[in-house]
Amino acid sequence: MRPRALRAALGAVVALLVALLASGCAARMQMTVEMDRDGRGTVTLTLRMDQSSLQTLALSADDPEAVGARLEPLLDDGGWFPAGGGESVRNTFSVSTSDDGSLTLSSVKRFDNVDQLTRIVDHPRNLRALTGEGLGLESIFLGLPDLPQQTPLLNEFSFTLGDGTGDNPGFNLFARGGIGDIGEQTCQGNRAQGFSRTLRDALEIEYRFRLPGGPGATNATESSASDNVWRIRYEDCPALQAESGGGSSSTLVNGIILGALSAFLIMVFLVRGIRRRRNRRSET
Repeated sequence: MRPRALRAALGAVVALLVALLASGCAARMQMTVEMDRDGRGTVTLTLRMDQSSLQTLALSADDPEAVGARLEPLLDDGGWFPAGGGESVRNTFSVSTSDDGSLTLSSVKRFDNVDQLTRIVDHPRNLRALTGEGLGLESIFLGLPDLPQQTPLLNEFSFTLGDGTGDNPGFNLFARGGIGDIGEQTCQGNRAQGFSRTLRDALEIEYRFRLPGGPGATNATESSASDNVWRIRYEDCPALQAESGGGSSSTLVNGIILGALSAFLIMVFLVRGIRRRRNRRSET
């Protein structure tokens, strides 16, 4: 793998970096990739902010349009649409609110192959626009040393899809989670201090990959069925790894078994038919 600067990860997460500086804030960011065996699928971003997070950003669950407008610059590569459920905002997000003043936004984008998925993940996303204009929030970034101005959804993203048969074509996934370069102050883990420590305590990030043929061999926090799930906190910058060798799926194996059984039965009937003909000839 070619070395390069690990700029930052999960661009939409950084929408929370300012909001979570107020104590008591809590938020969760999820990135979900679903892919079929042909390399087609979707990327879904879901963000939940509690009332304190919204207030710190000078936003409110009572005005989803304003929240959508603030977060929309993160999706400037286009093609994003509401994930379904809740209210549609700016033709980009689906939004739902709770009685406790929290708000959840979700947006999805389709891809037709691995190259398109890679472009979605690698696209640099503007962070500074998230503070809004004329709100006096720009200075808060000074409390987050080494925070980049632009970020992709994942660092060092690399994914290959094999050509195995059936439902399991095989795959190889590597990426770097977290926000910022390893060795800098955005990747200090439990050593985080000040505002960074506040973010670490308040912000949860989840990466979920639903891949064809099962989770494979993985270092995921949780794996089941076809899912690999990594759950981290701000200041964590772990490697995300999963791989699976391609092979025959249960569907293909069952097809082979049925085909062999059918061939066997045909042979039985043919042999019986031949014997009956011979018996008839001998009788005449």
